[in-house]
Amino acid sequence: MKSRWNLLREVKSDKPNEIEALAYVPTDSPWFVGHFPGEPILPGIALIHLAEQAIIRHTEKGNEQVKLSALRRVRFTQPVKPGENLSLNISGEELGEETLFSFKVANSENIVCSGLIIAQKIKKDK
Repeated sequence: MKSRWNLLREVKSDKPNEIEALAYVPTDSPWFVGHFPGEPILPGIALIHLAEQAIIRHTEKGNEQVKLSALRRVRFTQPVKPGENLSLNISGEELGEETLFSFKVANSENIVCSGLIIAQKIKKDK
């Protein structure tokens, strides 16, 4: 069963270190509860969650696992309203056991959030 918290619709990758994803923000999303009555906007943590989920889905397709270990230079530049479609562009750079993921989330007109996610590779038990 799909979680109502999950906004991702599609995650694809045509290049090794590039991820593209699409998301839709339904008007009845639980992310809007209490944020803010009468003038709902998507909380910033939901945008971070979108980027993290896209990264996790991408790495799982490659039979790898990662976990978020840090956020850097995160900027929220425009509010996201109910009913908006969002696109995510993420590029990764491997540095040893860490991968640096630079991400941008945009609506149809503008970048609404950007930043850097640092993820640790999870070693699989054999």
